[in-house]
Amino acid sequence: MCRWFLICLLIGLNSSLCVAQPIDLLPELLKSYPASRPQEITQSLEKLIINLEHKEARLSDKDFLHLVFRESHRKFFRTYQPYAQFAQVLEDGKYDCLSATSFLSILLKRFDYDFKIIETNYHIFLLVQTSEGLVLIESTDKLNGIVSDPVQIDKRISKYQSNDLIVTSSEADKIHYEFNLNLYQLVQPDQLSGLLYFNQAVIAYNENNLVVCAEKLDYARKIYESPRTAEFAVILVKSIAVSGLSDEIKRELIRPFVKYLRNTNSVIASR
Repeated sequence: MCRWFLICLLIGLNSSLCVAQPIDLLPELLKSYPASRPQEITQSLEKLIINLEHKEARLSDKDFLHLVFRESHRKFFRTYQPYAQFAQVLEDGKYDCLSATSFLSILLKRFDYDFKIIETNYHIFLLVQTSEGLVLIESTDKLNGIVSDPVQIDKRISKYQSNDLIVTSSEADKIHYEFNLNLYQLVQPDQLSGLLYFNQAVIAYNENNLVVCAEKLDYARKIYESPRTAEFAVILVKSIAVSGLSDEIKRELIRPFVKYLRNTNSVIASR
C-alpha cells in the first residue's frame, strides 16, 4: 500500500468520492509543481490518449480500463517514489499513489468514465462505475491493481478503511507519526493539487524547512482543507514556536493556521 501522507523523522503524515472532470485537470496539476518541459508533457499525454482512442471502441469497459492501467504503467509509472509529484510521473517516470491516481483521473475523465476518488489516512484509490459493474483501481499495484470481483473489492475497501500504518523495511529505522483520524471521504478532482501541495509540505517538514512547509500547507488548505490539515497545522505551529526563527517570521508563518489552534480541542477529541 502506498502511504502518500507518511512523514518520517520527527513526524509522519503519509493517501474520496468524486465525480470526475478531461485534460482540463492538467493545468492545475502541473501548477502545483513546475515542470521543466511542460509542452513535452502535454504532448506525451495527448499521444497516449490518441493511441487509446484507436482501441476504445473494440473493447468492453473493463478491458479498456485494463488497457489504460497497463499502458500507464508501461509508459509512465516506472519507479515508485514516495511523495512523487505529478510532473515527475510524466518527466521521470516516478510515481506514488497520489500522483498516479491524479494521472489516471485525467484519463478517466477524458474517456467519460463515472469515477470516484477515495481518500483514507494513508492511501488514495479509485472506484469506477462501468456498464459491467464497479471496478476498483489501486494505482501502485502493477500486477493486481484492477479489481472487479465484488467480494475482492469489499475486502480491499475494508483493508483501506482500517487505516493501518504499514511501514516497509526501508523505513523501519525512522520515527513515524500516525494520524489521530479515521478518514474515508470524498475528494473532488480539482482538489488533487491541494493534496500534492500537502505532500510538498510534508517533504519540507522532514527537511526541517519550516518556512517552505508553512507556505505549501497554506497553498494546500486553500484548495482542499482535509481533516489532516488541521492536525498537521497544529504540529507545524508548535515546531515553528520552538524554532530559532525570529519572532516576526514566526508570527507571519503561524497566522494562516491560528484557527486550527483554536480548534485544537476538536482535533484531540477525534482521537
